Amino acid sequence: MDNIIERYEYKYLVPEGLVPAVRATARATSKVDKYAGPDGTYRIRSLYFDTDRYDLFWANEREQADRFKLRARCYPASKESPVFLEVKRRVLDVIVKTRAAMPAAAWRDVLAGKESALAALPPGARSGAMRFLAPYHRHHIRPVLLVEYEREAYISEIDTYARLTFDRKIAVQPQESLDLEAIPGRWRPIDHRAQTRTEEPVCVLELKFERRPPRWMVSLVQRLDLIRYSFSKYCYGVTAELTLPDARIPG
Repeated sequence: MDNIIERYEYKYLVPEGLVPAVRATARATSKVDKYAGPDGTYRIRSLYFDTDRYDLFWANEREQADRFKLRARCYPASKESPVFLEVKRRVLDVIVKTRAAMPAAAWRDVLAGKESALAALPPGARSGAMRFLAPYHRHHIRPVLLVEYEREAYISEIDTYARLTFDRKIAVQPQESLDLEAIPGRWRPIDHRAQTRTEEPVCVLELKFERRPPRWMVSLVQRLDLIRYSFSKYCYGVTAELTLPDARIPG
C-alpha cells in the first residue's frame, strides 16, 4: 500500500546511562513494536540514493528548508521481507514520508519502470512507486550507501500517532549497485564517540508525533534536559566514508 505520513521527528543523542529512564517512561504509555524480536529490537537496512554530485547530501548539510531523501528499505532478519521504496521529504520542521511495499523480487524492475512490474502492484503501492520514480528519474539518482542499524521501538497506546525509538549499532558501507545485500566485512560504525563527539557511548533517540508532542514526551524532554541534535544516518555515513580512516567491523 502507499502510505503518506506527515509528522514531526525530534532527535537526541542520549547517553546509554539515561536509556533506562527513557525506556521506563515509554513503557508507561506505549507498547513494544510488534515487529520486535525476543530481545525487543529489530534490524533495518536501507539503500540510499543520490546524484553524482551528492545534491541530496548537501541539501541536508546546508539545512535547506525543502529537501528530501530517497531510499529502498528492508528488514534483513526476515527472509520474506518486502522492499519499501520511500521518499522522505522535509519542509522546515515537518516530515512527509511516502512508502510503497513490494515483493523483494520486483523492486529493481519497478525502478527500471517496467510496465509489467508496476501493473502487478496493488493500486496504492503503484501510486507510491510513482511518487518515488518521479524524483528518481528527474534527478538521475543512483545508489550510494547502505545503512543498517538496530531499533528498539515503542508505539503509544494513548495517542493517535506517537512513537519513541532507540537506534544503535549504526553502520554503513558503500553500495553502487541496486542491491540490498551487504558484505559483512565492509560495515563501518558511525555511532562511535569519534563520530558523535561525545564522551560516552550514546544511542539515537527519536520522538515522532503529529502536530504537537504528547504531554508525556514534553515531560520526558524537560525532566532529563534533553537537547535536540541533528543526526542524519545517511549524511553521517557519507561523511565517514569520505573523511575517516578505514575502520571496519570484522565479518
